[in-house]
Amino acid sequence: MDYVPAATLWVLTILRLPAALDPHRGSVFRATILAAIACTLYIPAVYHGVDPLLGGRNHVGLVTLLSLLLGFWQFRTAILLAAVEDIEVRRRQLAFGRWAAVIASSAVTAGFLTSRADVTDPNLPLTYGDQAGMAVFLWSGSAFIMWICLDIARVCHDNVPSMRARAFRSAFVLIAIGCILFALVLVDRLVYGVVTKIDGAASPLAAVLTVLYWVGETFAVLLVSLGLLLPRLEGHLKHGNFLLHVRLLLLEIGPIWNRVAFTHHDLILDKRRASALIVLSRHAETQLHRRLVEIRDCEMASPATESRLDAHDRSVVERAEFALERRSGARLTR
Repeated sequence: MDYVPAATLWVLTILRLPAALDPHRGSVFRATILAAIACTLYIPAVYHGVDPLLGGRNHVGLVTLLSLLLGFWQFRTAILLAAVEDIEVRRRQLAFGRWAAVIASSAVTAGFLTSRADVTDPNLPLTYGDQAGMAVFLWSGSAFIMWICLDIARVCHDNVPSMRARAFRSAFVLIAIGCILFALVLVDRLVYGVVTKIDGAASPLAAVLTVLYWVGETFAVLLVSLGLLLPRLEGHLKHGNFLLHVRLLLLEIGPIWNRVAFTHHDLILDKRRASALIVLSRHAETQLHRRLVEIRDCEMASPATESRLDAHDRSVVERAEFALERRSGARLTR
């Protein structure tokens, strides 16, 4: 189960790679790669393998938490840039987030460096939680992440009603639910620490909390990832539906083009008759546009009966023209 969140985040990072240098979308890429690093290092086998490379004193625990803090900060930045339209409000909230990230990272680093954690152990809070520095490390990091999660949920809740696109509304709802689940996962870990101090790690309640933690973290990552991917998935789905519609229109318009173009070879680029195989064309939209232009050119070139369209043919041509015009209009309004 502990590999699922890390694998999901690495896949999401790869998918976001084209936007890495984009000033408006780069924060999402930075958030996903930092979270992927943190989730990967938190896997016990990876933790034990990497820590000796960093000195063998749980420095990988510090890297893990700092990556997680900075990842959540970048994710909040991305949400603010995408959801908050008021420039002044967004600027203030971004500035507050930067200062909060600096303070939390400084507190986490100072807490860790003033603690003694000589033996490699992924459960730093449980093993070394009796030290004051480790308590600062744990509580400052947890408080920052919990605030980020709840603040992202607040931003989503406040701005979803004003979003026009259904895909974006659904995406931000999923992200909000995922962030709330992240906050609950943190509460689970804090309660787990208290329970294990009282009853021990082998207690039934501790076992239940562990299961809830892994399940909750996995679903939180999946929900947020799906929320980030949903607008793109809807775009691909719409594009696929449009291409299918274009190919069907090509089949319908083929006989019309064959008849009208038969007497006007001088106006036709491709002299071959249109066949049903045109539906497999790589550039179906371009093919449809060219055939429509040639049909209209033939109509204007000769008022002869054979160049005129009957009611059915005219309906097919007008439907095809409308489909392409609507597509062009959608591109201009993006």
